[in-house]
Amino acid sequence: RTMSAIKKWFEDKKREKKFSRIGPGQRLCDSSTQRNAQAAAAAASSASTPRLAPSASAARAGAAALARLERAEAEKKAPRPIGGLRGSGLRTEAEVRQEIQLEQQDRQLAVDKFSEPVEINTDAAPVLAVKGVYFKCPLVSPESLSWEEWKPKIRQFLAEQMGQDSALCAAVAIRTLNPADRAEECAQTIAKYVNNVLANPGEEKYRRIRLGNAVFQQRVHPACESALDFLLACGFQRQAGDSGEDFLVLPPEADLEALAAALECLQTAEGIEPLLDRCTSLLEISPGSAASVANRVALPEDFYSLTPEELELERLRLRQAAESEEMLRTRQMRERERQRETRRYRFCLVRVRLPGGRLILQATFAATEQLADIYSWLRDECLEASAATAFRLVSPDKR
Repeated sequence: RTMSAIKKWFEDKKREKKFSRIGPGQRLCDSSTQRNAQAAAAAASSASTPRLAPSASAARAGAAALARLERAEAEKKAPRPIGGLRGSGLRTEAEVRQEIQLEQQDRQLAVDKFSEPVEINTDAAPVLAVKGVYFKCPLVSPESLSWEEWKPKIRQFLAEQMGQDSALCAAVAIRTLNPADRAEECAQTIAKYVNNVLANPGEEKYRRIRLGNAVFQQRVHPACESALDFLLACGFQRQAGDSGEDFLVLPPEADLEALAAALECLQTAEGIEPLLDRCTSLLEISPGSAASVANRVALPEDFYSLTPEELELERLRLRQAAESEEMLRTRQMRERERQRETRRYRFCLVRVRLPGGRLILQATFAATEQLADIYSWLRDECLEASAATAFRLVSPDKR
């Protein structure tokens, strides 16, 4: 791997950004009807349903529920006599305190039950018939690895290239090794420093950056990884001031044209991001097992028997369900209870049964991809020899 590879990658990215403004490409062999159908499918898949405002009755029901909660809270705070009979004697202060604690626990349980839904982000459902989600990064290595395995490899690749074109590599490292918002904030701050030098080349104050400056520390270094490497590659030198403070100083003989070119690299650079590996595989349905392409696996009895802890949790769940049924709830509160835990998947497994019914094509897709991406994948995988062949996808219920 030489530095020409990352330079070529950088130029390709700039060219792709330029051509992406023109619009999506079209195949010469595609008919106009097919292109219109694909555009309509892509538009339908990307459409989102707007959230409707609550109706007047729902608003009134919610207000009534809040009023009941406030009234109950006021009654709880009001002084109460402790002289009530309990058995044959008066209730003690400890018994009253215990009763208040139980009421508070019940109220907290109700708040937790009807709070906003909790979203659990996960890569994929645990029942997928694949080992995991893998990515490719041809610039770094031809391997197919998981996201966590790519992180140290990309970091090592950037460190190896840093000595050949330091400014370009540092700019790419800033975009790659930091969150997007932090990298953009760092780039904007560095741009102010460099633009001040370019606009006022004779001003000494614009050539000195105090490392102890609060804004510099929060936005550039050490907040943003590789930011200091970029400034050093631009020609800044680290020096100690008279008061013992460290500064970054740009010498008078620095090349301002190279400084402007380095700033352009920082503003236009993109991070090295591994691409999702489809892991395309062809599955064959054996005779007599058309209902499922997954292998039948015999599970031990432990998969079906409940432990004492699980039985206790089930008993608590049934008791809470019975208590919630007795409670007066609004429609919104019941909906929140049903959606108390929402799972959002980042990836999904797509299976397409090919004509004939014996073969199934399987691949991994990101959850944000559209139907047009599936059409493109199918063309690349099985229609290269006859790209003009028209086809359509049909769901299992023939819609």
